[in-house]
Order: sequence, then C-alpha cells, then structure tokens
Amino acid sequence: WGDFSCYGGTVPTPRIDSLAADGMRLNNYTVEAQCTPTRSAIMTGRLPVRSGTTKVPLPGQGDAGLAPWEYTLAELFSDAGYATAAFGKWHLGETPGRLPTDQGFDEWFGIKNSSDEAGYASYTRFGELGYPEPQWWEGVKGEPVTAAGALDGGSRDLGDEKISARTVDYIRRHAQAQKPFFVYTALLQIHPPVGVHPDFKGTSGGGLYADCLTEIDFRVGEILDAINAAGIAQNTIVVFSSDNPTSPLKSADGGSNGPWQGDFFNPPFEGSYRVSAVIRWPDHVPAGRQSQELLSAVDWLPTLAGLVGQSHRVPTDRPIDGVDAADHLLGKQDTSGRDA
Repeated sequence: WGDFSCYGGTVPTPRIDSLAADGMRLNNYTVEAQCTPTRSAIMTGRLPVRSGTTKVPLPGQGDAGLAPWEYTLAELFSDAGYATAAFGKWHLGETPGRLPTDQGFDEWFGIKNSSDEAGYASYTRFGELGYPEPQWWEGVKGEPVTAAGALDGGSRDLGDEKISARTVDYIRRHAQAQKPFFVYTALLQIHPPVGVHPDFKGTSGGGLYADCLTEIDFRVGEILDAINAAGIAQNTIVVFSSDNPTSPLKSADGGSNGPWQGDFFNPPFEGSYRVSAVIRWPDHVPAGRQSQELLSAVDWLPTLAGLVGQSHRVPTDRPIDGVDAADHLLGKQDTSGRDA
C-alpha cells in the first residue's frame, strides 16, 4: 500500500502516479490472502471459497486452479466481442483445460505458476530428482500451449521486459485493426526470488526492492505510451492494482504497507489485505479523485462489465460476490455499494 510515491512511498513512480492523477486512487481496496485467491477473485467475481482456489497450489498438485466451468472476466469480454490476451503470471491452473487459453483468453504468454520456480534449476536436490526444468509458455485458444524457453534466474529477471513487450505489441495490433480488446498483464515484480532487469540494477539508489519498483513503473509507462501512441487513450480503461501486500522483510529491501499493521504472512491485520489500486478512463472517471470507499478484488468483474455496458453478461446461475461500483468510479454515486 505504501510502495508507490502516489501512496506516500519514497521511490519515485511517476508513471503509476500519473494514473492516479488522471483517474481515481482507491485507498480502501482489499484483496485475498495470497496471489491465487486474489487472481481467482478478479477473474470470476466470486470469493475463492466458492471455486476451490483458497490457497496457492503446489507444483504438480494436478487439477488445481479454476475449474473449466467457471466464467471468467476474459470470457465475459470475449462474449461481448473483444479480443482477449493474458501476458505474465497465471497461477490459476497448470493443467490442460485450466490455462488462460482455456478460460477465455485468445492468446497467452507467461508462466503457469509462480516465479518461485525460477530458482528450482539452481537447487541441487531438484536436479537429482530429475524433474523437468520450469518453462515459459505461450499459446492461442483452441491449441495446446508450447514451451517458450526455460524459466530460470536470468530469464526471470528479463521477464517483465518480455511481458511488457508482448502487451505493447498486442495493443498496437488491435488498435490498428480497430478491434476492442481486453488485456490482462501480470508482471512478475516484485516476487521471490527477487531480482531485477540489468538495466535497472542500482538505478534507484535505494536497494534491490527500490530498483524493482523503478522497473515496475517503467513497464507501466511502456504500456501507457503504447496506448497513447495508438491514439486510444480516451477510449481505454486502465486498472493498476496489486494482488498481495508486501512480505515481512524488515530491511531496506522490503516493501511498505504504509500505516497498516500486518503483512503477507500475518493476517488478519489491515496490512494483510489492503493494497494499492488506481483506475483511469479519461472523460469518464473524474481525474485526481481519491476514494475511501470499500472495494475488493471480486468487484472488478461486475464493475468493468458495468463500465462497458455489459452487465447483462454477469452470470446469474451462480453466486457473484462482487458489487458493481461503476457509478461510484464514474462520479455518479458517492458510495461503492460495498459495506463490508
């Protein structure tokens, strides 16, 4: 919550700050306890207990993640005629039928699980067990995904450059084709094993974690520049959020949860769930606003559907825990609709 400079952080993050200046900064936005539950909540609008995604699945666990019959945000946009893509970390299922291209995305490049796996190949015991080296993956809807290179320490540090480049290319292609699109970009920073692209090493003057924040801001800037260059900024909703609070590293290389007590491994305090989130949509979401209203990860599916006039596609055959906060984000309503 306290990492980015628009939230009071000490590392300059001008591009993320620009999103807050040009849109709305959410000060009371909460997520789930780990990355898999949070990503599940974002994708389905449902509390993870409903979809069996209450904790991070371990490698080789099998059919973990989102069941094929879950209806995702990507499927909603796809059904509405949008092109859809996911770039970066998935962590919502590693088996066929549960990958991004099975869950509504037309194309995907990234990693199936967590960037923790980047360290596996360097572990002596891992090599002795004879398991295959973790990989990057890519694929398109209707076809099997294929390996796109080893996921190791070196490729992990270059990962966000690859993810950003894929996102930028996707934006250019679909803007030129005048095709509406939904793209879900899941950067790897900042996650163990903590490393940074060589171009950013030592650039912040504040240690490795600060270098990583500098890289995140740069990657966000690359994506924003692509939107601007394509001439579609006025017609593009941009959401930037975190899926976790910071981990309990009490050093210069740790992050900040601002004033909130608790962290990633120490619920149920505020700092275990409250994270940063900003949304920009020029001429629609009033610029420079801050909201103290409660919003949560499950709210994105109904809220984004409401913003683009697709609320009728939100499923009615299953419990949806998210609230449609579109009118609050558009400045038409003081409250978000969430009271707990």
